[in-house]
Amino acid sequence: MARKKLDINIRAWIDKLPPSLRNKYVVAAIVYGFWMLLFDQHSIMNQYRLNKTLQELQTKKAYFEAEIEKDSRKRENLSTDDRHLEQFAREEHLMKKDDEDIFIIQKKP
Repeated sequence: MARKKLDINIRAWIDKLPPSLRNKYVVAAIVYGFWMLLFDQHSIMNQYRLNKTLQELQTKKAYFEAEIEKDSRKRENLSTDDRHLEQFAREEHLMKKDDEDIFIIQKKP
């Protein structure tokens, strides 16, 4: 008895739909579209995540390209100018001449 009542309510609801939405092909297309938008491998959520990751990677790429350019210029200066080479050796590797003393002053935190 309850099943018949439920069946009648469903039929009444279906009869209220426009004829184009009662077509089984239209219903199948709507279900397919819903599935593709929300649950598929290429869903909107996955595309958003992939786009966000792509933007982060492009930002990192631009940063590293700038670093490569800066390091290339620095390497070029070191290989062509002895003054820059000496300055780099003194600052980065704490090298000194024989008649010099180096004092390292560190600030207290």
